[in-house]
Amino acid sequence: MVEQKGIDEIRRDLATAVGLVALGDVSMTEAAQETDVTRWEIEEALEQAALAEPLGVELDGDLASEIDSLLNESQP
Repeated sequence: MVEQKGIDEIRRDLATAVGLVALGDVSMTEAAQETDVTRWEIEEALEQAALAEPLGVELDGDLASEIDSLLNESQP
């Protein structure tokens, strides 16, 4: 049986991801992978916290570029 995360744990993971991005430690994609949240959840949280613009986050997101990046990472 797969154990699901509770809402508090999900919020903590999202807060951690936002913090990593805000500190400039990792990209949104890396933060999402490390914390098990989506890049889009991070974008939304940054927008709601009014951090997207100061951090230079593009809210539209370049989906094609993101897909290409993920595909390139997964290839040997």
